[in-house]
This record gives sequence, structure tokens and C-alpha cells, in this order.
Amino acid sequence: MNDDLARELLAARSAVDELLDSAPPALTPPAVWADGPYVAVAHEHAFTREPDGTAHLEKRRYLLTRVAEHRYPELLAQLGRAWRERGWTVDGEDDPVLPLLRAKSGHGTAEFRIGFAGNGTLLARVDGLAAPDTSYPFGGDSTVPIGPDGAMDTMPRRQDPFWSV
Repeated sequence: MNDDLARELLAARSAVDELLDSAPPALTPPAVWADGPYVAVAHEHAFTREPDGTAHLEKRRYLLTRVAEHRYPELLAQLGRAWRERGWTVDGEDDPVLPLLRAKSGHGTAEFRIGFAGNGTLLARVDGLAAPDTSYPFGGDSTVPIGPDGAMDTMPRRQDPFWSV
């Protein structure tokens, strides 16, 4: 990897971290989170499916605290307030089944989605990078628990007296 690409990836990693680090302190009471690895995703031409030489860097942060369905609006409101206070543009989809909140900063985007079984996932992404020759430019380290099947266990299993009831 050349020095320019290495610097570009380090700057993108810092921007991804800023986006991800906005979420945990936004929630009162605090919740438990775990991080997946940084992943560089190479882009391809829409018609030829050939690599176009560009990529984005992304990382997911998983909410491991179980959030009761009636607490979803409060969680999204707290997160949205924190993002707006940073001056980020915030929008979302008020879907009662799979709610979504998005933020755009000057460096990238963050998206918090609540999926089936109450899985909360925060995805941070920085675009406009030259494609590296690896999908895991910073290694594959993760703080996500590993389940009995050897895969990442992102199910929200931690109980909280506020969020979970």
C-alpha cells in the first residue's frame, strides 16, 4: 500500500470513529455496544461489474442492550438530538417495524437501524477513497461476542431496567 493511500485510509478511519463515537454518549441511560471490523468496500461499474478503483470505508457498531419496542422512539430521538447538536443533517424513516435514522457530517454518513428481533446497528461510512488491495486494511478485529456457531453474535441480550422494559 502506498503512503498516500495509507494516509487516506487513516483519515477515513478517524472520520468513521467520529461518526460511531457519537452514539454511545447520546443515550441516557447508557447502553452496551460492540464493534465490528473496519471494512473497505470496493466499488464497481454498474454495467460491467468491473472494479472502478474507488471504495468506501465502513464499520458497524452493534447495540447489545435489548431495547423494548415502545422505547424505539426515545432511542431514536436521543440519537437524533445528539447528531443535530453536532451540526449534522439528520433524517430517517418512521417505519414502525424497521425504524431508521441517518446523519450526514462533513466527513461521512451514519445510519442507525433497528432490525428484526430488535437488533440495533449503527453503520458509519466514508466515501471517496482509492480502493485498497484488501477488504480489511486495519485487520479483522472485532469486539462482538462470538456465538456457539463461531459467527458474530449481534443479538441484543443485555437487559437494562430502562431500555429493556
